[in-house]
Amino acid sequence: MKDGIILIDKTEGITSFTAVAIMKRRLGVKCGHNGTLDPLATGLLPIMCGKATKLCEYLTDGNKRYIAKMKFGIETDSYDITGNVTDTSDKRVTKAEVEAVLPKFIGKITQIPPIYSAIKVRGKALYKHAREGSSVEVPKREIEIYEIKLLSFEGDELEMEVHCSKGTYIRSLCHDIAKSVNSCAAMSALRRTQTGGFDIKDAVLPDYEDIESKIIGLDEVLTRYPKLSPINFFATLLRNGCAVETKKLGAVPDGICRVYGEETLLGLGKKYIKDGKEVFKIITHL
Repeated sequence: MKDGIILIDKTEGITSFTAVAIMKRRLGVKCGHNGTLDPLATGLLPIMCGKATKLCEYLTDGNKRYIAKMKFGIETDSYDITGNVTDTSDKRVTKAEVEAVLPKFIGKITQIPPIYSAIKVRGKALYKHAREGSSVEVPKREIEIYEIKLLSFEGDELEMEVHCSKGTYIRSLCHDIAKSVNSCAAMSALRRTQTGGFDIKDAVLPDYEDIESKIIGLDEVLTRYPKLSPINFFATLLRNGCAVETKKLGAVPDGICRVYGEETLLGLGKKYIKDGKEVFKIITHL
């Protein structure tokens, strides 16, 4: 069984693409990921294997949790310590100052991602525009911060735990916190500990020996979606791409659900209105 998710604890210095390539080589199946970690970052990287690659958007969405470090007194073009220095500050920021401004970052806020990011503008990733020296406006985005917990503050380095929505850039958060205390800072370390309902405690390093034993099967990772098991006749129609009136399928759950035929997972489907009738159709086949 090579269809499912492997929770990898990505090490510092390798890209998410490299981690995926390692799994693809070791398992001999198509692999992918959703939720990139920068080379500087470590921690939880869910990697989809086999048929699970068709389900990226359903498997790793949701909130995330990070432990981040930020170093005051330096600002870079990438907002982390790997970038080129663009500003410095001699101000000695205190723990009390930071604690005073953190509440303003809780809730729904507007964030400007770093120019060195994978967000696409005019069909090209921002980091490519930056490397080419192109002038491009970085689009703002609304994200949500649920909690920021200050873990330590020693010298010029602060460590915090952040619980946030998908799409949050911790590098930008570090940059903005520093600006709020009239200083500058760069993210110096980042570790993702939770994403989409998965936890770092269940992750393994990319070189884990019996890696296939760590694949979490699709039935298990999709349990958040209710199950629909129509009789074989209708299951065959759904598997072949047909839409079936919901009244013929019995009690059909609202929203997206798992569709089974003879206990085999066929895909994910949902109901909608077609020609004035409520029908159900598989939207992602496996």
